[in-house]
Amino acid sequence: MHDSTGKLCLRLFLTFLAGVAAAVAQTYGYVSNTMGNTVSVVNLAANTVSSTITISGGGLTGLAVMPNGEYVYVTEESKNCVAIISTANNSVVETVGVGSGPVQVAFTPNGEWAYVLNELSNNVSVINTNTKEVVSTIQVGTRPTGIAATPDGTRILVTNLLSSTISVISTSSNSVTATWTALGGPSGIAVYGNNVYVANAYVNTLTVHNLVTGSILSTVTGFAGPNAVAVTPNGSQIYVTNGSSSSVWALNSSLGIEAKIPAGLLPTAVAVSSNGSTVYVTNAYGFSLTEINTATNTVKDTMPGVGVYPFSVGL
Repeated sequence: MHDSTGKLCLRLFLTFLAGVAAAVAQTYGYVSNTMGNTVSVVNLAANTVSSTITISGGGLTGLAVMPNGEYVYVTEESKNCVAIISTANNSVVETVGVGSGPVQVAFTPNGEWAYVLNELSNNVSVINTNTKEVVSTIQVGTRPTGIAATPDGTRILVTNLLSSTISVISTSSNSVTATWTALGGPSGIAVYGNNVYVANAYVNTLTVHNLVTGSILSTVTGFAGPNAVAVTPNGSQIYVTNGSSSSVWALNSSLGIEAKIPAGLLPTAVAVSSNGSTVYVTNAYGFSLTEINTATNTVKDTMPGVGVYPFSVGL
């Protein structure tokens, strides 16, 4: 993705976007397109691309919608910055420089802070969303890949792909307060209650960690290149994308497999609607967005031509 097709393939395969649930009514979704230098604005009711936002940079990767729905933050890996999009007019209003190789972004639940993963400099940039300035830089493990905020906003959890660890960041001090041991290639991460769900790409597993201690409580095997994970708002279902088998697995809260759902080629990200009724999956090589009904765990619709190498989806 920096300068070769091989790096693009590796990044698309290994990285995810944890699902983002907006606190406002969800009429539109936003999809970052890695090779098209665009963000697609998706009308969720009609399942059509209503507009396309062109970003001056390249290598668009991680994307997240602020909890109040006012702005969308998208990482520009090739320019080492974050583009801030106003949802009022779907235009870029600010660009913020961060570390080297930004690939993911997540907000605290109150929307006051944005945490940006920089995979090449192995750190996290903290952006004050009011001033739109970087206020802190936090060193984490090697090749940070996935990020999630705890529901109370007191911690940010970062998966480190190559060091097989999870960094726990205190949002009050913006420092790493603990480092958990993970399995091989931790990538996608999501939090519900006291459970932390981690997709481990190198060992084809989903692990459940205790939020307090970081210890592994359960391990589910049999996945195929798992790279993203999301949990429904009530915690009843967990969705994991399999990059190698172009599928999404639905698990219940007891970690039983409810369904193996077909997706497009190379699913990279998964997001759950705020009411928990729908799951959206970006398919990088399929250039598509898959919509899944959580009541039946079946594909409701597939939107082709959403963009060139769609990477992340935010609601």
